[in-house]
Amino acid sequence: MADPFTVLGVPPDADGEAIRRRYLELARQFPPEQHPDRFAKLRAAYEKVKDLDGRVRYRLFDAGREDTIEAITEEVTCRAPRRRVGLQAILAAVLPPR
Repeated sequence: MADPFTVLGVPPDADGEAIRRRYLELARQFPPEQHPDRFAKLRAAYEKVKDLDGRVRYRLFDAGREDTIEAITEEVTCRAPRRRVGLQAILAAVLPPR
């Protein structure tokens, strides 16, 4: 499958609301009755990245990158070696800055 951000036409650092608006815009432009294949691709891309958890999972496992939980944890602990690594720190390392 193609990159969901490319399919939806949004940047990889787009938030959930921007992704949702773009999906609805494209769904109106390519309704399932007239464009079933295109709509199926849009729907699959949207389902993959519609929420924060999905975007993190995509970046970690589906994007073809070398990111792993260990690499991200190491990156976070290198920035703050004495602090315990929390979920917010991991998400900040995984997701690009806005």
